[in-house]
Amino acid sequence: MINSAAIAKDKAALAAEEGKLKKLLASIKKLFAKEFLWVLVVLLLGIPLALILTYLVNAYANENIMHMITKLLEGKPVFIGAYAVSLAGIYFTRSVVGAINLMANKPTS
Repeated sequence: MINSAAIAKDKAALAAEEGKLKKLLASIKKLFAKEFLWVLVVLLLGIPLALILTYLVNAYANENIMHMITKLLEGKPVFIGAYAVSLAGIYFTRSVVGAINLMANKPTS
């Protein structure tokens, strides 16, 4: 027969687990919100970088390079390619900085 002390102990254990789950869900929500903000920042930062890159390519690239770029982009505007390169560059830089941060702040156990 189960007594009330065992039931109370089980309820306390369930409440503790529920608290852990709520903390986990809160941290997941925070992570998704942070990532969403990063995506917005990257999308916005990519525009001026792509404009600068497009200007540099149009102003200083010779005909052979321009022909290779337009062939690679299959007729799409150079800005689209520059924007994609800018986005990839920003995310790559963010990943490298994050990895360095992780290695530098590694807790010693």
